[in-house]
Amino acid sequence: MSIKRNAVANYVGQLYSTLAGILVVPLYIHQLGMEIYGLIGFFSILLTWLQLLDVGISTTLLREAARYRANKEQNPYFPSLFGTLGKFFLISSAVLVVLGWIATPYIASHWLHAKTIPHQDLIIAVAVMVLTAAIRWRTGPFRSVIVGYEHQVWLNALNVIVITLRTFGAVFVIRFASNPVIFFFGWQLAISVAEAACCIFKSYQLVPRTGRKTKAPDFNTVIKPFLKFALGAAFSSAIWTFISQIDRLVLSKTLPLATYGSFTVVATAATGIVMLSSPIMQAIVPRMTGMKTNTGNGEQETLKLYRWTTQAVSIFMAPLSITIALYPTQLIWAWTQNALIGEQMSLVMTLYALGSGIQAICGLLYNLQYVSGNLSLHMKGFTVFAIVLIPLNIFAAMHYGALGTGVVWLGQNIFYLLVWAYIVHRKFAPKIHIPWLTRDVMLIWGVSAVVAFVSLYIPFEWNVNRWLNLLFLGIIGFINLMICCLFHSKVGESLKNMTFRRLNLRGER
Repeated sequence: MSIKRNAVANYVGQLYSTLAGILVVPLYIHQLGMEIYGLIGFFSILLTWLQLLDVGISTTLLREAARYRANKEQNPYFPSLFGTLGKFFLISSAVLVVLGWIATPYIASHWLHAKTIPHQDLIIAVAVMVLTAAIRWRTGPFRSVIVGYEHQVWLNALNVIVITLRTFGAVFVIRFASNPVIFFFGWQLAISVAEAACCIFKSYQLVPRTGRKTKAPDFNTVIKPFLKFALGAAFSSAIWTFISQIDRLVLSKTLPLATYGSFTVVATAATGIVMLSSPIMQAIVPRMTGMKTNTGNGEQETLKLYRWTTQAVSIFMAPLSITIALYPTQLIWAWTQNALIGEQMSLVMTLYALGSGIQAICGLLYNLQYVSGNLSLHMKGFTVFAIVLIPLNIFAAMHYGALGTGVVWLGQNIFYLLVWAYIVHRKFAPKIHIPWLTRDVMLIWGVSAVVAFVSLYIPFEWNVNRWLNLLFLGIIGFINLMICCLFHSKVGESLKNMTFRRLNLRGER
């Protein structure tokens, strides 16, 4: 499979997912109101926190599937392992639903602060949320296998269909619904069931039944290394979820549901920024893993791809996050047509946009350790971070609200970039840290910041028309992106080669 083809497919799928999530926000707010939209934000948090129960299996399955595809002789028992873990997830999902339904009355009565949603509707909505979340969690390992086999074009085609039905299909359904809260979450449940069926069918095609039924001569020798890596991935995933999501969880408890809806607008934008980097990650992680497995100079090739990927992520993230950070009010007004959200959340949007852009870069540090099969440093480092950041986020959320959590979010990601990156590179990629930080990250972000600040002196007429706002922001971001593209090493090499060829042709004449 072509890494370029997969990267393009991932970007198209992720871009569509992000755009659909962004475009549907004003439709949700208009048809449902801020309080129900806040409930949708709580549903998103529920989905995120349930990933803790994955215990690292999905991410480890991706790695093992990539290794099996690269060299079946070195990893012959992956199909059997996959079959066993499928049964584990089925049983775990059933247990999860039962426990979630037991907790539903407490969540509806004591956690969520709704004023206009009927209490019985709120209980039913939370119960349906739990079932939907369990099904989507159950789907995760199957999606990981598909990604590990590099069938990402197929997966992104499915994603486009599912996301269309999940977002714009929901808008259509609730227009004619007598009870929009129940119908919205019921629709999400139906789409999740269909998505799960497709992913399970595809993964079973890739991993035939005969392989899944075959037992290893000594299955303990197969499962122990897997569990060791999976538990490491699970621990790091849990720590990261606590660090990155504890603010949103606490705010869902402390803020009124309508105000939390306003914050969800900011959270959606911040999540969208990070999500736009994931297609590159999905494309390069299996390839980097395969490089380490097959090639004699795999270490050198892996680090070269790692640096090129860092530059690519910087080129996409810097213009996007800096443009949003400098024009938060204009973006929120064009997006939601709600001036109150802009007044409440403009500075919060700036903080979260910059923090999320930097976080997309720092996510590569985890991938560098992940493809090496050694997450011990990550576990130790983020354990220390969790001890500091979890109580700090809780304190900020309880005393300063969304503004306080935004300051913490930006600060912690700057620390990851300047300090944690040095520690990781010193162990896994000696001698590349300075060029990585200066050439691959700071140069591109510096150029992007200069371009964005220059745009402040252009006399645009803002907030006259939402489409004009979006047009102006698009022009600023696109010009910024094109300028930053010139600073990728591959682009520089291509331009240099073109220049030399032209000079040689002129010399021959």
